[in-house]
Amino acid sequence: MKNHKNLWLALTLAAAVCENAGVARAAYDDVGVGARVTGLGSAFTAVADDVYAVYYNPAGLGTLDRPMLATTYSRLHMGLSDDSSLQNSFVGYSHPVANGRHGSWGAAWNRFSLDSLYTENSLFASYGRRLFAEQFPHGFYAGASLKLLSRSLGNTDVADNAVSNTGQRLNTADPVLQNASKTNMDVDLGFLYRIRPRLTAGLAVQHLMEPNIAFASNDSDKLGRNMKLGLAWQTAWTSVSGEFDMLKAPDGSTDKVGTLAFEKWLPTLMYGSFGLRASLGAGSREYRQMSAGLSYRIHRLQLDYGFNIPLGGLQGTMGSHRMGLTYRFGTARGAEPQLAEAILENLRELADVGSPEFRAQSEELALYKRTAQQEFLRQARVDTGEGRFGEAKEKLNQALGLNPKDQRIQQSLERMGIAADVFPALPAFRTDPAQAALYEGVMDFLAGRDKDAVRKLTYAASLQPADERYERLLQAAERKAGLTRELPVATGVTAPTLGREKAVGASLALMEVALRESDYPKVVKLADEVLELDAQNVLAFKRKATALYAQKNYEEALRNLRSAMKFERDGDERKRLKSYVDAMVALIERKARDKDEASVRPLPMKPEEPAKGGASPQEIQRLYEAGVDLYAQSRLSEAANMFQRILTLDPKNASAQRALRRVQAEILQGGQQ
Repeated sequence: MKNHKNLWLALTLAAAVCENAGVARAAYDDVGVGARVTGLGSAFTAVADDVYAVYYNPAGLGTLDRPMLATTYSRLHMGLSDDSSLQNSFVGYSHPVANGRHGSWGAAWNRFSLDSLYTENSLFASYGRRLFAEQFPHGFYAGASLKLLSRSLGNTDVADNAVSNTGQRLNTADPVLQNASKTNMDVDLGFLYRIRPRLTAGLAVQHLMEPNIAFASNDSDKLGRNMKLGLAWQTAWTSVSGEFDMLKAPDGSTDKVGTLAFEKWLPTLMYGSFGLRASLGAGSREYRQMSAGLSYRIHRLQLDYGFNIPLGGLQGTMGSHRMGLTYRFGTARGAEPQLAEAILENLRELADVGSPEFRAQSEELALYKRTAQQEFLRQARVDTGEGRFGEAKEKLNQALGLNPKDQRIQQSLERMGIAADVFPALPAFRTDPAQAALYEGVMDFLAGRDKDAVRKLTYAASLQPADERYERLLQAAERKAGLTRELPVATGVTAPTLGREKAVGASLALMEVALRESDYPKVVKLADEVLELDAQNVLAFKRKATALYAQKNYEEALRNLRSAMKFERDGDERKRLKSYVDAMVALIERKARDKDEASVRPLPMKPEEPAKGGASPQEIQRLYEAGVDLYAQSRLSEAANMFQRILTLDPKNASAQRALRRVQAEILQGGQQ
C-alpha cells in the first residue's frame, strides 16, 4: 500500500538531514556524530584519533593508548518551517588492550529521532589494531565495527487508518506502518596507513553487508554501501585533512562529496588548550556545506562545539549544532611533548622580548622544554622495550631537536638508527626465539655492551640463516663496536646442530626477554625447561635464582645460586656468586630472626613515640629522591645504600622497601650477565 504523503515527506526529511544536506538518501544516513568531527565537516577517516573512530573508522582504535569516554548531543537543521525537532545522541567508550599493544576495543550507542514519528538506534561493538609492523614501520591499522541497527515508526493516524493509492481512507490499519520496526545486523570496516610519521591515509567502508531494512517482509530496501577515502597531515598543534566520499543514493546512483578541513590547537601555559576548526564541502546535487567548531581541553577533559550549515540544497535552516564532552583516562604517551612543542612554536605570540613577563614565560618554557625532552626519552625507552625501534628512533630525533648539543642523545640515536634501519620493529620477540635473541642483542648494543651484543646477534643470525637482515645488522654492529664475532655464522659452527642444543638456546633467548620484562613465573618455567635438557646450565640457575628472589622465595633462590656456583668454571664468577650466596644466607637469617623477635615482642600499651633525633618527613623525602636519582644513573649500589638508610630511620617506609627490593633484584641480575 502507498502511504500518506505527509508521512513520507517526514521520512524523506529524516533521510535528508545528514551532514550532506541536500543529498536525500535512505535510512541510517550518515548524519555524523561528535562535535569536533562536525567542525571538520566529517573529514575524519584519515584522522580517527579518538573514541569517535568507532563510528568513522574503527582502524583508528588501534592508535589509542588510553581509555576514552565521549558523548555528544545534536540538534540538526534547527529552524525548519514545520518546526520539526531532529535530534541525534551518541555515547561511546574505547579501551586499549595492554596499553594499545594489542589494539583497542570500543562500544557505542547512537540514536537519531524525528519528533515522535521516526527513530533509529545503532549499537556498535568495535575493534582495531596495528598489523604488519615489520612491513609498515610507521604503522598500518585495520578495524571493524559490528552493528545492531533498529528503526521504528511512531503512532500516526495513517498507521491506524490506511490510505489507498487514490488518497481515500480504507478504515483499516496499515499492516506495514502499525507498530512498524525492523532490526538488522551490519558491519563497517576501516583501514589506516601512516605513510610518514605525520601523513596518514584512511579508508572506511560503511554498511558492508547492505542489509535489507524494509519494514515489510515482502519488500526490499537495501542499505547502500558507502566508501570514504581520506588523507591527513598532522603535527602536534595543526592538522589538515581531506576526504572524498562515495555514498549510495536510494535510486542506486552514487553521490560524490569532497571535504577539506583544518584544525588548530592553541595551548596556554596554565589555562589548558583551545581548539579551532573549519571545513568546506561540495558534491553531487548542488551539495555545499560550511562547518566550524571550537574546543577547550584541560587535563583529561575536553569540551567541543560544532556547527554546520548547508549552502546548497536544503535551505532555510539555522544549521546543525552539536555539543560534546570527552574524558581521557590515564596519561597519553604523546601528550606532554605535543603540548610543549606547541608552546615553543607559539613563542612569538607571548610577551614582548625583554619584558618581565617575557622573562617569566621564558623560564616556564625552558622548564617545559626540559620536560618535553624527558618525555620523549621516556617514550623512546617504552618503544625500545616493546621492540619498536623505528618509533624509538623518531622519539630520540625529537628529543635531540630540543637540545641538539646533547652528546648522550646523539650517541643513543646513532646506535638506535643502526638497529631501526634494518629492523624497524620486532613484533614477535616474546614468542619467537630468533627475534628474542635479536632483541636481546640490540638491547645490549644500545647499552654499549658490545661484546655481549655481537655474541647474541651472532646466535640470532644462526637461527635465521636465510634472512639476510640478521647478518646485515650483525655486520653493522661489528663495524660500530670494532669487534669481530668469535666464530662467523658462515662457517656454521655457531649454529646449534642438535635438537637439544636448539631447544636450550631458544628457551634461554626467551628467558632473557621474560626477565627483562619482570615476568618472573615465565622465567622460572623457561629455566626449568633448560635444566631438563641441560642439568648443569649455569645461566638457567642464575636466572631462576633472580626470579625466585624477586618473588621472595629466598630459600629456593639460595638453592639455585649454590647450584650455579657448583657448575661455574670461571674463577672470578665463582667469587661473585659466593658473595651472592653469603648475602642471601644473611638475608634469610635476618628474616628468621625478625620473625622470632616479633613472636615474643609484647604489644605496646600505647602508640610508640618517634625516636628523638629521627629524620623529618622532608628529610626522608630528600633521601628518597636522592636514591631515585642514583638509580636513574645506574649507580645501583649507592641507590641501595640510600634506601637502606631511609629504612634505618623509618623501618616502615613502604616506598623505600619496594625500591630497595627492586634495586637489589637488578643488582643480582646485573651481576649475573
